[in-house]
Amino acid sequence: MALVLGIALAACGGGSGSDGGQTLRIGVDSLPASQGNPFNSAVSPGVYTYAAIYDPLTFVNEAGEVKPWLATEWKTTSDTAWSFTLRDNVTFSNGEQLTAQGVADVVTFLKQNPEVKQSVVANDLATIKSAKAVDAKTVEITTSVPDPVLPNKLTELMIPAPKALAEGGVKGIAATPVGTGPFQVKNWGGNKITLTAFEKSWRAPKAAGLEIQAMQDPASRLQALQSGQVDLITGVSPDQVGQMKGSVQAEANLGNQVMSLAFRNVKGDAKIDSPLTDKKVRQALNYAVDKQAIADNLLLGKAQPIGQGPTEKVVGHNPDVKAYPHDPAKAKALLAEAGHPNGFAMSADVVVGSFPADADIYQAVKQDLAKVGVDLTLNQMNFPTWMQRYTGNSWKTEAFGLSWNALPTMDPTRAMSNFTCLRAATFFCDEPTAGHLESALTNMDADKRAEQLRAVVAEMHDNPPALFLVHQITIVGKSADLQGAKDDNRFFRYDQMVKK
Repeated sequence: MALVLGIALAACGGGSGSDGGQTLRIGVDSLPASQGNPFNSAVSPGVYTYAAIYDPLTFVNEAGEVKPWLATEWKTTSDTAWSFTLRDNVTFSNGEQLTAQGVADVVTFLKQNPEVKQSVVANDLATIKSAKAVDAKTVEITTSVPDPVLPNKLTELMIPAPKALAEGGVKGIAATPVGTGPFQVKNWGGNKITLTAFEKSWRAPKAAGLEIQAMQDPASRLQALQSGQVDLITGVSPDQVGQMKGSVQAEANLGNQVMSLAFRNVKGDAKIDSPLTDKKVRQALNYAVDKQAIADNLLLGKAQPIGQGPTEKVVGHNPDVKAYPHDPAKAKALLAEAGHPNGFAMSADVVVGSFPADADIYQAVKQDLAKVGVDLTLNQMNFPTWMQRYTGNSWKTEAFGLSWNALPTMDPTRAMSNFTCLRAATFFCDEPTAGHLESALTNMDADKRAEQLRAVVAEMHDNPPALFLVHQITIVGKSADLQGAKDDNRFFRYDQMVKK
């Protein structure tokens, strides 16, 4: 679902193939901190770069469909074993061939190497126990418990060249990435990566080169696009869309993340002293905020109010669960029933710049809560500080900004688990809901699992662990002469991009 905004005027472009000398130029907010090490991140900003260099075994598109990628087919051989058949004639940029043994070696490295076994990707693939080559093109992956969505999860595992990984380790692959993607790294600078076409890639590019440049300031990115210095930019804010004139366009898409303020009712095993421990208070805050006004006034009318974590394309989305309506009177009544007729004060830690218009959205939340007597103090912080508090569960506030993120797997269970007692560093616990979710995690019957998840979604709506806000949008800006610039769950199809 996309909306193209602005005026697109015809413009001259370069050649139509990689032999035409054409270089694609991309402006992003930042480059991956771990450089070419693909194990530390499965989402932005890393995925914008890794999509040019690496490939996963499977790919989950924006519709939530698991598509063949380096693996062409897969099946279960038992409740805890999966067999994956690899694509023929796939070559890494250093000349290595894709083999089952090589894939098994990469999985083993991920699970055992001390530098990566606690990485983001390793944690998301925690159910994997081992991998082995059955024959040259078949790899078997065994899990410690039944994992019905292992094919979804494997979209996070970018496969670097196995021999290069074994010889150079994490540092080697970070400095000199070697993959099967359409481009190979020529130079990795502090703020810019220069890549050249990998002609032997199984998805060979149409352009001869690619430059990915970090531009932290959104205004600088927009200026670079307007002046023709770059062909595509990420992280466009809604207030910039009106500035898209001439031969540039803005494209707004409904993403697969839900913006929310997470509530705290426990710290680990201990209950905390907070008004938010009362279900009625948490419901009241949801009624107090006008989400439709946020969507209409701050997000181009393209975001959607929502009252659950899974979005429409994500398994477990419950169509019967609607967004909390804006009802300040009901919010005040619930607060009075909970013993807070005059409201109360609370605070929340938030990061701004992660979502379109998020700073303005948080201010709108603050204003709406004030109307029902709740005085919200917003503590803005940088992402590293937020992440430190999130991983260490060291919050001092009653709430904090946290999205329900189904990317890149399009499965909601990781995000849903984060809002339950199942998370190791628990900040919110409702034991019955956690138990119901836990039983769904290992259910290999897809239909029954989806039914279980929909039931859990209804429970989480009634007993909210968060102030649900909106199904967020993502906005990219691009030159009108850039074709094939598809953002599929933030995985840019660089092989299909070409300037006309």
